[in-house]
Amino acid sequence: MDGETAPFNPEQAHMSDEHENLSELDSRLAFMQRLVDICVAKGICNVIISPGSRSAPLTAAFARHPEICARVIIDERSAAYVALGLAQQTRFPVCLVCTSGTAALNYAPAVTEAFYQKIPLLIFTADRPPEWIDQQDNQAIHQRSLYEPHCRGSFELPVDLRSADAGWHAERVLAEAINRTTGNVPGPVHVNIPLREPLYGPVGHRPLIANSPKLIDRASVKLSLQSADWQRLAGQWRDAKRKLIVVGMYPPDARLHRVLRQHGSDPEVAVIGDITANLYPDGTQLIHSDAILGTDNRAILDALAPDLLVTFGGPLVSKYLKTFLRKAHPKYHWHVDPGGEAVDTFQALTDILPVEPADLLRQLLSLCPETFAPERATSDAKNVVTALPNTLSTYRADWLAMEAKARQMLRDFLETVPFGEFQAIYRILQAVPQNSVLQIGNSMAIRYSNFIGYLPHTDHSAAPLSIFSNRGTSGIDGTVSTTVGAALASERCTMLITGDLAFFYDRNGLWHGHLPKNLRIVVLNNHGGGIFKLIDGPNRLETEIVEQYFFTPQPLSARRTAADHGCDYLYCTSGEELPQVLIEFFQRRDRATILEIRTDAEVNTRIFQEFKGHLAAL
Repeated sequence: MDGETAPFNPEQAHMSDEHENLSELDSRLAFMQRLVDICVAKGICNVIISPGSRSAPLTAAFARHPEICARVIIDERSAAYVALGLAQQTRFPVCLVCTSGTAALNYAPAVTEAFYQKIPLLIFTADRPPEWIDQQDNQAIHQRSLYEPHCRGSFELPVDLRSADAGWHAERVLAEAINRTTGNVPGPVHVNIPLREPLYGPVGHRPLIANSPKLIDRASVKLSLQSADWQRLAGQWRDAKRKLIVVGMYPPDARLHRVLRQHGSDPEVAVIGDITANLYPDGTQLIHSDAILGTDNRAILDALAPDLLVTFGGPLVSKYLKTFLRKAHPKYHWHVDPGGEAVDTFQALTDILPVEPADLLRQLLSLCPETFAPERATSDAKNVVTALPNTLSTYRADWLAMEAKARQMLRDFLETVPFGEFQAIYRILQAVPQNSVLQIGNSMAIRYSNFIGYLPHTDHSAAPLSIFSNRGTSGIDGTVSTTVGAALASERCTMLITGDLAFFYDRNGLWHGHLPKNLRIVVLNNHGGGIFKLIDGPNRLETEIVEQYFFTPQPLSARRTAADHGCDYLYCTSGEELPQVLIEFFQRRDRATILEIRTDAEVNTRIFQEFKGHLAAL
């Protein structure tokens, strides 16, 4: 009848709701599969998943794809560091998937470390729909832009994906997110995915995917300096008679090493870097700058101060080096960074050069005819080639003389000192197989290692170590997990040297079913984490304050941790037994292996204070 409303039919309404929900579910599940297809088309194959209900549609999509290697790690903090270690080695994005709420917050430490190390991660966090945020619903927190400012991009997918425009928008956002992970400045990128219920369809239900996903590729560019800038910088290079190239944390790079080796014949150029710069032996012979610059001899420090400082790479470990350069006041300081970031660590920055370091250094060779191959010149460089006058510079020779002195002092000291952490690391670095991946924990482990430097191996044809450390933020919270991720990237022996606190703090890095047999962990257990008795600052406070509020005594042993997680276990307490234990430790095994080295915190403190006295006397 005209003007009358049909009577309400609850059964019909319920069927309509089910149809609407199934339509929304189908669009959601279909897009999750398209999301994974886009990742695969972009070359991504590794994903670390932490289980959860809200993330179920995405987890299932990754799990079903035949070209995805999906690993399950329950603890989100550990999962993110495992992804970081894997991406650190492959230099390619690794995906993370977690559910909503505090699960996503637990990614934050590793995301921040990846940001400062410029390691590509693609982070997918499932979320509650926006209407339920702040409405006392389960696991509903503010997740949009959760990792800002410590990421290269933050994106959020639309809640409702049923319209064609929404699907187009979501695919475009995803492509942009993936592209940003490997842009001029690589790093972590966050994609938040609000998901309404239902999250699961009927048993066996699979949505139909109508068409191939939309792909947007990002072309790579090669940055170069303009002719006018090059002319100005070339003038500064010729003007400076003491040129110091300082490399921070940097992955092994044969192309960079070749050009640094060519610069190494210039008497006006010295190349130094931390152990994490991965320079030795091809990039430079100067491996003990941390020890050298511990001297109190002002005349030596003045002689080593540069006129021109060229820096690139990540953060430096050496406090001596940072202090030296802040006091050196070089006339010019060029920081070379493809992303053009203004890093003024030494308060002397004059130029930001947004180019690849190897490209700039190759171009500078045109100003050193005795080491320059003409066919490698760029057109701009050819315009400014000028024969250098005969030089009486002893700058590189001065560095080499101090290198020999520091190396001899270190060898004499560590061969005769009582057994402790310092000597243990010295022996380990002598014994580690070549072509290994070495991760070094924060606190004293990285400090000891940086003073020791890379030790020459008797087999000169063997590949050198690749050395890494989480020095982006210098935290202790993911060292085990990062090493596990690095070990998953290849079959190379992958070893961690870490203190007891960092090891026990990150034991969940072993709590999963993916421990590779090439994993080796050395735990330096002094039952207390004695760094605050060693470094300047806390060691000036009253003993009772340091003991109660800084020193962190703990009674734990790694033996039970090894048993809990199915690792082989070795134990050492003396310098006499360590060489034989290391032989056994580095043998091929069917399981990951933990070596616990017990030392005395008071002995460690006394040895390190004595060592600093030797540095001062250089």
